Amino acid sequence: MRIVFYSKSGDGCWIAAVLAKSHDVIWTLKDEEYSDTLKGIVTPPTQTLSESDIDESDLVVFDDSTHGELADAIRERTPVIGSSVLADKLEHDRLFGIEAMEKCGIPVPPYESFDDIGPAIEWLKKKNVRAVFKPFGDRVDCATTYVSQSPEDMIDYLEKLTSKVEVKEFLLQEFVEGTEVSTEAWFNGEEFYGLNHTLEEKKLMSGGVGPNTGCSGNVVWMPDSPNTLFERGLRRAATLLGASGFVGPIDLNTIVTEDEVYGLEWTPRFGYEGTCNLINLLPMEFGEFMLKVATGEKLELGKSKAPFAASVRCTVPPYPNPSKPDQYEGTPVKGIDLNHIETFYLSDVRINDDGELETIGTDGLVGAPICTGASPLEAAENCYKIIKELQIPDLQYRDDISECCQRRHDELEKHGWLDDASE
Repeated sequence: MRIVFYSKSGDGCWIAAVLAKSHDVIWTLKDEEYSDTLKGIVTPPTQTLSESDIDESDLVVFDDSTHGELADAIRERTPVIGSSVLADKLEHDRLFGIEAMEKCGIPVPPYESFDDIGPAIEWLKKKNVRAVFKPFGDRVDCATTYVSQSPEDMIDYLEKLTSKVEVKEFLLQEFVEGTEVSTEAWFNGEEFYGLNHTLEEKKLMSGGVGPNTGCSGNVVWMPDSPNTLFERGLRRAATLLGASGFVGPIDLNTIVTEDEVYGLEWTPRFGYEGTCNLINLLPMEFGEFMLKVATGEKLELGKSKAPFAASVRCTVPPYPNPSKPDQYEGTPVKGIDLNHIETFYLSDVRINDDGELETIGTDGLVGAPICTGASPLEAAENCYKIIKELQIPDLQYRDDISECCQRRHDELEKHGWLDDASE
């Protein structure tokens, strides 16, 4: 099979490398600063693809939600996974995303949108509630998402943030105490396949403190059948997705209480290590799975290859802040078997002229071991066994992913959210 990847910053580069073991893979990269990503491991990217490249491919894959118009145009002639005009808006326009949830019948925590901190501060004083700050825009903007401890704490955060950077549109949303969990499935234009859930720890440091990194570690699993969590959440988006022609992975991030599933945000794209974990659970080769979804074929997947898959993110400075590559590049990375790349997600690394693996220095995200297990605890603990064997100067990672994810999974089970919806 010939697969074409479109990528803005190389998010799907590791997946392209895994697929290249079984398929003819070519890919393009929009941001040149990431052009060294997995150099020596994956075929070098190109900046543009010809019309014949697209027409002669069996499948076109978009790993993020930044090429909506292009993806929708290619869909008219070639099977496509990911991205669309709708996907772009769902992820980057948070007000649109929340309003879409409401139209689908997915409950959301009370919120208000703003384009200036003055009215936002007045709203906080009037409501006197703990709130979450959610900026609109790309991943850099969204990295400033903040969960406050009190109304006063949020006011202090807004004043500090806006004194340093320009804050445009944003949401303030009332904080809901519960268990955060993501539900993802792959939509083929009519139906969902490959249902899976992710429990993700986003803060940099153990104990859930420090800056928001997007992911410091996670656990993924595929339920044997649709459960209550899926039915009360993502399932309700089928009509919206079908009407737009979207085909690909769609993730609904939620906060779950004893009684309700509240929608928080959409991720209509590959989910970093989450997708890598899914590849190791799917009872079907990933390229074949994507092609069948893209062409609208009905699937009978059966049981996942393992009960749970986990990853623990391994980083070095300058992580979690980007840098100029010449400041940090060249940190040696030893202890990873490149012959079995499917067991270790790789990101900000390359093979140097001496044939050794080293960091590029762009963001310091080395990667993450991907392990399976009979429980969230066991899967994550297997990751730590691999990490102990790594030889990487200044290695950083959280040491509590196993306990955190097991606790959250137990909460979901306790309140019946993982029960078979047909029972």
